[in-house]
Amino acid sequence: MALPWSRVLNSTIRNYIREREVNVLRNRKLTALMKKRGRFSFGWSGTKMDWKVKAKRVRPQPYADNDTLTFDRKDRHRTAELEWRGYSLTDSMTKGEFLQNRNKEAIIKLYSTLAIDLMDDAEDFFGDELYVNGNLAANAKRIHGIETFLAATAVVGNGAGAPTATYAGLSCVPGFYGGSWSGGTINGVNVTWPNGAGDTVYDFWAPVVVDYGDTLFPGTGSKGNSWTNNCIEAISFGVIKSKKSKSARGMLDCIFMGDEMYREFLSQVRQKERVMVDRGAASGLVQLGFTDTVNQDGVDCTWEYGTPSGVGYGFNVDMMEMRSMQSQLFVPEGPDFDIATKSWRLSVDLYGNQTFNPKFFVGFKQLTPLTP
Repeated sequence: MALPWSRVLNSTIRNYIREREVNVLRNRKLTALMKKRGRFSFGWSGTKMDWKVKAKRVRPQPYADNDTLTFDRKDRHRTAELEWRGYSLTDSMTKGEFLQNRNKEAIIKLYSTLAIDLMDDAEDFFGDELYVNGNLAANAKRIHGIETFLAATAVVGNGAGAPTATYAGLSCVPGFYGGSWSGGTINGVNVTWPNGAGDTVYDFWAPVVVDYGDTLFPGTGSKGNSWTNNCIEAISFGVIKSKKSKSARGMLDCIFMGDEMYREFLSQVRQKERVMVDRGAASGLVQLGFTDTVNQDGVDCTWEYGTPSGVGYGFNVDMMEMRSMQSQLFVPEGPDFDIATKSWRLSVDLYGNQTFNPKFFVGFKQLTPLTP
């Protein structure tokens, strides 16, 4: 139903959504880091999204003058593949509301309010989606968040569990695609991956899932083998074991945890040396204006509303990307008149998905049951 104000209204709404999207991303810690690093990309197409993952490396061979070289083809890559997923936020204005606000300024003001409300709702939900397990049947229409690849089972005395998930069509199980690994011993106990060293192909798609209730950590005191007693050691373990690259791009940027976990963590770090508590000028989150963070072992540790309780997540922002099929993340449509309901309808939608390289991410979970 074309009306004289519709062109101005559409332009106003689209400009507002575009400007507000920037604020939505900046107001959440993780998305702010992603935006700063350019980890949002647009204009994707295809029936599914796929990308190549380097699974193997070629080792240099010792060479002496006059040796004969061999030139075999090297199969270095595997293909990861996810389906596109979408979200839509909708609202409407009835013809009765229109008649009550029929001058152009009032109509634009009313629709601007609808757009504000929709983007407030988008801001509230979007940051939480980055934690979703997109493999669950209940989440079949939601994006693939970090929980998608963090399933694991306890391995007594190892510090980390054994990954069991499948993500983007590839197994996260260490050794599934071959290679070998030598774990060694810690405190006289035989340990396995991620302790020790081995072939790149062995764990190219395996995240580190730290079991903060494991016997490797000194869980003693009134709360047993809990996060409260083990958080400092568990974080150090996760930071060290997750560095799977010789460059800075292989390091964790930040660790997010539930609010109670963060409170308990703060209680522990207050008892430690000041150097652990200082945020430092190099903190990426502090530079973005998020001062509720402390630094341990060179990694920002913090919390954010909506982070699942009882678990923590170590993020390497360079190894994740939000891909959108549209020219921006949140795209408005309408308002369009529906004669059946005599109302103008407005929607804001998102089509895309989140990608990760699981090898560079960490989960902190109580895989070993809590004991008194």
